[in-house]
Amino acid sequence: MMKKHFLIPLNESKLPLFAETIGYNPAQENITRPNGYPFYHWIQTVSGQGTLEIQNQELNLPPNNGVLLLPHIAHSYKNEQSNSTAWRTLYVTFDGIMVKEILITLGLYQTAFFHWEQEAPISTFIANVLKQSNETTDSLSISASSYVYEFLLLLKKYGKTNKSNWKETSYLITLYSLIDWMKSQLANPDIGLDEMALFINISKRHLNSLFQKNFNITPYAYFVNLRIQQSKKLLLENNRVTIGEIALQVGFRSTSHFVATFKKMTGIPPEKYRHLNLG
Repeated sequence: MMKKHFLIPLNESKLPLFAETIGYNPAQENITRPNGYPFYHWIQTVSGQGTLEIQNQELNLPPNNGVLLLPHIAHSYKNEQSNSTAWRTLYVTFDGIMVKEILITLGLYQTAFFHWEQEAPISTFIANVLKQSNETTDSLSISASSYVYEFLLLLKKYGKTNKSNWKETSYLITLYSLIDWMKSQLANPDIGLDEMALFINISKRHLNSLFQKNFNITPYAYFVNLRIQQSKKLLLENNRVTIGEIALQVGFRSTSHFVATFKKMTGIPPEKYRHLNLG
């Protein structure tokens, strides 16, 4: 019998990290997903052997091997051996508003095959989680977020993979380094697309394309949004700081331009925002 835990929590879209399912399958069935899976998906072999096809690559998945699939990546997998030999698998599916950043930080943001030494805790971690869930009356979903995070840390520490398969990981790490730099430059009125492209050493056109693809917004619009978010914080931290002073602190050359941009993005001018939130 298939053992499967459904762990879809309330308000899942607001959680930094959540598990959709954690499970063990003693007889993994053949799966074909031309549109991929809607969540991040990890599957590993306990015994037997499977074959996975992803992005025109077909690879075997023996014990001490697993694959991390990003959402919506077309794939299929099947039992590689005869029907008399079961392909036993452990799996976890997960998502959350911080998952992409967590995976990028860990260097795991890629669809990739992993292998590890037999004694590595990756081999038994998911099985141990399932065993613990049977021994307690608490809902597994209470601890599921921390379990997923702990598993990703183990994968980072013990998992080995070919890092050169996909370029997307390095691009995203580059974009996040640019965002960190943007945050350090909020008060600098001279920052524009030219300076951003120069910082990561690519063309303005390529930067715009990459940013739009990954964040659905232009890099300069993202930067302006960071400035407005920071201005909201400053407006509420000290009501004696003038609107003009705040405008300068978030990189606007004129108070009128700051007020117009703030109103356009929030629907109200900064003075009213401060009044409504401070009473």
